[in-house]
Amino acid sequence: TRAFLYIHGGGFVGGSPRTHRPLTWRLAKEIGVPVYSIDYRLAPEHPFPAGLDDCIAAYRALLGKGHAAKSLVVGGDSAGGNLTLALALRLKAEDLPLPAALICLSPATDMTGSGPSRQENAEADSLFVDEMFDSLKPAYFGDRDERDPFLSPLFGDLAGLPPVLLQVGEREMLRDDSTRMAAKLKAAGVETVLEVWPRVWHVWQLNADMLPEGREAITHITRFARQHLAIA
Repeated sequence: TRAFLYIHGGGFVGGSPRTHRPLTWRLAKEIGVPVYSIDYRLAPEHPFPAGLDDCIAAYRALLGKGHAAKSLVVGGDSAGGNLTLALALRLKAEDLPLPAALICLSPATDMTGSGPSRQENAEADSLFVDEMFDSLKPAYFGDRDERDPFLSPLFGDLAGLPPVLLQVGEREMLRDDSTRMAAKLKAAGVETVLEVWPRVWHVWQLNADMLPEGREAITHITRFARQHLAIA
């Protein structure tokens, strides 16, 4: 049976399946498959890699219930987009079967913050300020190497990953986390679709009820998911 495993965002310290229900029910309705949203442990009470471990456990549980890996799509937004990519890298490292596709909405892929958009879009981005990124380090990963690929998938060995869809806003501080990730994925031979949207904010897909661009983005997600799940 086909299914979508969704990993919510919230900076690794917040969010829940409930906060993202406006998006996950829409994905279930449009794609036509069940969406399982992971209630993973959050920092600072449960720092890295607790949340990632929970995502791996959820994926294993779906396999254990008879879902074939190729009948699963994994996706998430922001921190959940980070965990989506980290999950795929962990599966690869542990020789577990990879899902049919990955869908990342405004993902955080680089904990070093080295992308130019972090500075260039600091004024334009209405949802982020530098202090939020600065507080993430002590809360989520402490003294660990920021370039650990399970923290910063941008620095991972990406060869062999399944097809990836990346959606990001042009004026986001995290824009280059997607554009550079897409370039590295393509260089590693991974089928990659990058969409950079003008005039939208971080994870605008959550506002599809009132935002035409949100509905349009979900249409693109639906097409990509159905294509890779081989739904006619």
